[in-house]
Amino acid sequence: MRKVTLISGRTSQQGVGLEVGKTSDQYFESAALIELSVADAEALGVEEGQPVEVSTAHGSVVVRSRPSKGLDEGMAFFPYGLWANQVFGSKTEGTGMPSYKGIEAAIKTAEDKQVPSLSELVAGLRGEN
Repeated sequence: MRKVTLISGRTSQQGVGLEVGKTSDQYFESAALIELSVADAEALGVEEGQPVEVSTAHGSVVVRSRPSKGLDEGMAFFPYGLWANQVFGSKTEGTGMPSYKGIEAAIKTAEDKQVPSLSELVAGLRGEN
């Protein structure tokens, strides 16, 4: 397990996926992942595409991992989307937008778990799983 600080935002690949549609494979590939520093990915023993479980005080979710040379050790980037929404709080503190920066998280390997699809996440939110 690794402790990291999550930051979030949109990516250009995600924007293209949104144009195709949130139910598209392209959007899934762009949003159901977390970028980890190379050092954190090596410490976890994960390579690109391997599943990891991201947990915060707000919840947890399984997504694919992607090592990134652009991140410092202890930082992780999680694109906006339903997968990220599972681990970020919903309180806006009067700003109209939840905090998507500086959230403490734990990352661990999830070799025995699958990344949920958009429809599986929605079904879970409805209590159907």
